[in-house]
Formats: sequence, C-alpha cells, structure tokens
Amino acid sequence: MANTPPVVSIGNHSLLSNHWQKIQPWLTYSDADGNPAQSFEFFDSGASATSGYFWTPTNTHWAANTIIDVAASDLSDVWLSSGSVSGSETMWVRAFDGTDWSSWTSFILTTTPNTPPVAAINDQSLHVNTWAKVENWLSYSDANGDAATKYQFWDSGTSATSAYFWTPTNSHWAANTTIEVSAADLTNVWVQGGSTTGSETMWVRAFDGSDWGSWDSFTLTTTNSAPVVTTGDHSVHMGQWVTVGNWLTTSDADNDAITKYQFWDSGTAATSAYFWTPTNSHWDANTTIDVSAADLANVWIQGGSATGSETMWVRAFDGTSWSNWDSFTVTSTVNTPPVATINDQSVHVNTWVKPENWLSTSDAEGDTITKYQFWDGSSGATSAYFWTPTNEHWAAGTPIDVSASDLDSLWIQGGSATGSETMYVRAFDGTAWGNWDAFTLTSTNTAPTVAINDHTLNAAQWAQLVNWTSASDADGDPITKYQFWDGGSAANSAYFWTSTNSHWAAATPIEVSASDLADVWVRGGTAGGSESMYVRAFDGTSWSSWDSFNLTTLPNHAPAVSINDQTLHVNEWSQLSNLVSYSDADGNPATEYQFWDGSAAANSGYFWTSANSHWPAATVIDVGAADLGDVWMRGGAATGTDTMYVRAFDGIDWSSWHAFALTTIV
Repeated sequence: MANTPPVVSIGNHSLLSNHWQKIQPWLTYSDADGNPAQSFEFFDSGASATSGYFWTPTNTHWAANTIIDVAASDLSDVWLSSGSVSGSETMWVRAFDGTDWSSWTSFILTTTPNTPPVAAINDQSLHVNTWAKVENWLSYSDANGDAATKYQFWDSGTSATSAYFWTPTNSHWAANTTIEVSAADLTNVWVQGGSTTGSETMWVRAFDGSDWGSWDSFTLTTTNSAPVVTTGDHSVHMGQWVTVGNWLTTSDADNDAITKYQFWDSGTAATSAYFWTPTNSHWDANTTIDVSAADLANVWIQGGSATGSETMWVRAFDGTSWSNWDSFTVTSTVNTPPVATINDQSVHVNTWVKPENWLSTSDAEGDTITKYQFWDGSSGATSAYFWTPTNEHWAAGTPIDVSASDLDSLWIQGGSATGSETMYVRAFDGTAWGNWDAFTLTSTNTAPTVAINDHTLNAAQWAQLVNWTSASDADGDPITKYQFWDGGSAANSAYFWTSTNSHWAAATPIEVSASDLADVWVRGGTAGGSESMYVRAFDGTSWSSWDSFNLTTLPNHAPAVSINDQTLHVNEWSQLSNLVSYSDADGNPATEYQFWDGSAAANSGYFWTSANSHWPAATVIDVGAADLGDVWMRGGAATGTDTMYVRAFDGIDWSSWHAFALTTIV
C-alpha cells in the first residue's frame, strides 16, 4: 500500500528581542498512516546579523539558509532565539515518517521591540551612621515581564561625611563611580548614613537582559535628633558631696547612646558650690567641663561653704549632636545633724538582740542616714558587748562604724552575769554626725525555783530524788546543776547516796549536774525520827534559794520468824529453808538468820552448814539470808525430843528467838 506523507504545521509567532523559545510546543504533527515522526528539518531564511536563529546542542547559532536535521527524539533540544532588533523573517519546518517527507511548512517569526525595565527608589532618610539594605527600598517593574539581571548604582555625594554604598567587594564605594551588581547579589548592597546630617542625590537603574532602564534619582537624607538632658533644682547642705549623675534625666529620640556631657558653673563666689572630677578637685566657675558618659559617676558637686544659690548647666552629646543647655539651681543650705536614740533596755543574760529594733532616728531636713557609730562603755569581762560580721566581740571603748545598709547585721549579746552598763549610739546623714545618745543596757536573770515536799521513809528505805524534785525557771533557762545538803548528823539518821559516794556526810554540799539527778538517792535512817534536808538549783547564771524539806524515818518493826515443830527419823536430814516462815511489818527482807541447838546429848539432833558439818549445841549459828538454803537439820541417832531456836534480822533489828521441838523417831 502506498505511504501517505506526514503533515506538520506551525503558526506564526512573535517574540520579544533576545528571547528564547522551545520549538516543540509550537509544532503540530500528524500522519494518516499513524506513522510516528522519525526526524525533522528546519530552515531559516533570515540572513541578517540581527535576525532570529535556531539553536541545538550541536550548534549554538545555526546559520541562515541551512537545513537543520534533528531526530524526532531530540526535538525538545531545538530552541529559537528572537532577533536582537525588531523585524520579521520566514522559517520552515518539515517532518519525516521513515518513508516520506512532509511538505515544507513556513511560519513567520516576528521580533518585537523590548521595553526597558523601570527601577525606582523613593527619597529616604537614615539616621547618622545607620546601615540599610538597598533592596528594601527598591521597586522594579518590566512591561514585558522580564526579570532584572543586574543593577547599577551611582552616588553623587562627595563629602567625606556623606553616605556611601557598600558591597562585599568594596566596603566604601567612592562617589561618582558606577557600581554594577548582579540581580542575585542585590541583597548584599548596603548604604550607610553619613557621619553628619545632610542630604545627597543617588541613582539606580536596572537591566532586563536586553536593555538598561533609565537612571532614577533619589535623595538620601542623613538625620539626627539631638538628645535631651534635664535636671531639677536641688538643695544640698553646706559642704555636702553629691553625685550629679543621680540628678540627670536623659533621652534621645533616635535611641542613641549618650557619649559625653558638658557642665558649667556660673557661681563665682569663693564660698559657692563647685564641680569635682578625678582630674580637677575644684573646677573654676565659667569653665566648660567635658566628661565622657562612662565617667559620669565620677562627677560630684560639693555644697558651698556658705548658704546661697547659683545656676549651673548641663548638656549631652549623642555622638553627633549636642543637646541644648539645661540650667538648674543649686542651693547650699544649713545642715542639722541627725538624732539617733535608744531607750534603756533589758536583756536576759547571754541573750542576743538586734539594736536595730531599738533604734529611732530623725533628720530635720529629711536626709537619709548613711552610717552609725556605736560605743560600749563597760569593760567588765562578764558585761554585754557588740557583734558584727567583721568582729565577733568588740572591745569596750572602741568606736564601731556601721553603714546604714549593714545595720541589720549588728547584734548585742547580754552579759554573762547580771548587771548594767552604758552604751552609746550616734548617726551620720552624709554631712554631719549627730550627738552621742547614751542608753543603759541591763543584763537580767531570774533565779530558778526548786522544791521537794516533805517525805516519809521506812527505816533504811531507799528513794530516788529525781522523783521528788520539781524545778522551774521564769526565763525558761534550763537547770544545769543541783546542790543537796543533809542537816541530820546522827549516826542513825538518813543520808544521801550518789555513785561517787555511797554515804555522804551531813553538812556537806553535794553538787550534781542536772543530767545526773537520777543518780541521787536518799536512805531512811535506821531509827525513827525527822531531819531537815535541803536542795537548790542553778540555771547557768544564778542559784535558787535553798529549799528545805523534812525527811521522817518511821520506827522499825522487828521481823517475825518461826519454824513449826518437826519430826524426823533417826539420822534423817531436813533443809531448814523449806521450814522457815518469815514476815516483816515494814516489808524489810531478812538479811541474816541465827540458829541455836538447846540439846547437848551426844545422840541428839543437830544443825549442819557447809562451814561446819556438826554444829555443837548452845552455839549461835550466824547465816546470811542468801545462804539459808545451806542450813540442814539432822534427826538424832536415838529417839527423843530436842528444843531448837531461830531468829531473823531485817538489817535493823533482830526478831525474838522462836523455839521449836525436833522429835526423833525410829
């Protein structure tokens, strides 16, 4: 079957001068047999040097009247550039489907004129020495929608103090120089305001890749608002020093930092106030005093040596402009020394107090108290004293200087013994000291109170004194020690016992620390009767009065002991502890026993102890109560009855002898 050649078509087109266009979007290809294009051919009839032309990767400017063969797969790489000037030219295209070429299709490419871009900057104001980015001011437009590719700037201000352009390649562009910057680098173009106020004309223009726009001029004005400094009228005491910096109020509409000040004193009298700086201890009147802002704290005024008023001036400089002079009146006045008083005070011995809480101050002119002095008039070793962080025990007869801000750190400790002393205080208002004010400080202590009620004990009964003793202290001081005294000197009277002395003699002071009170005991006498004993307490400072109490010892009741009649077989043994019955009306335990054998027959019963295996008759056998289990009784060697005896001792008295019969049976 015969092949039908393909058809390719393209319309006429217009491009702005020097603009690029891909050819592929303009082409329409069709083939009745459905064959795809295999290649294309292009032809340019415009032979002028300024006409449009084709571009491919293999040739960046195809000459006119040349057939340009391009594989269909490379069609997207074919570009068309419009001419560099306006005009029209005819171009052709045809396609090949692998068998036949289409007919040539012509189209007209018209290059239209380019409209130059417009770059504009409105008039601007900058504070002296302030930086600004030019791109934030710049307005750009292009009637053809072309992007700017570069800019040029021009500065006509030739003064050394005028504003200037800055770029990374030149930190200070000279005036009357063309400054060319690519559009991509526009963000790196800065302008610095001049170092003094004034105006100058600058220019800008833009390039859109084809044409430069017209120069646009703009006025750059370097501005500065002068600072403002004010100070009110002030009164100072004669001879008083004040820092001027505390009086000044400064402001700057541009927020510029103040760099220096000038002062002027119009008071020419020898007794008038004057300025002082570290470089001049007495500035003459009608002299300009230049001071850097950093040194403002070192500018002082001293009040005049006589009363009166004078006018002084101050102005400030912000690095560019001086403020107006501001006048103020300084009046030197008479100073009234301050008054500091402390009323007479009492403190407990060894107690700490802050004098600040006692102190009352006043100043007739309302001056602030700047410091105080204290004085201690008593040199006694036990007297009260002042304490500060720099000295924990100020010696008497020493002036103690304390700034008002440190008054809270001053303490007094009450004396270690009771007594009174005179102390002093005075205040300073920055100009004069007030008079010394004397106050009496009394160190006080209330002696403790201790009491023991009258008590009754059985003979030889023990009692712990801690259970009887009651102590109190009105100041809340703890008791540190006690003393006891025994007024009973009889040999059989009651007495005190401690771990260091098991029998304290009468009429002897017995001193015991409070922590050892539980170690003090009293023992009832060994015979009935009463005696006076005493106690007193110590609170670390004072002893209480002696408190007397009666200790009554009840008469002792002799114990009772018995053994029932016993029957034993011949030579039978019996342990006496199982047979003895003991009682004591006072509850005293037996301390010892005595036994007696009333039968002297050789074959009668008898007593046995570990100390003697056969106690003879009619012998007192002494046995400690703890050894009662060691006493045995043996039946006789022959039958019969013996009389035996027992008695007991309670530590004070013996019981009566108790007789019991021992019968020996077969």
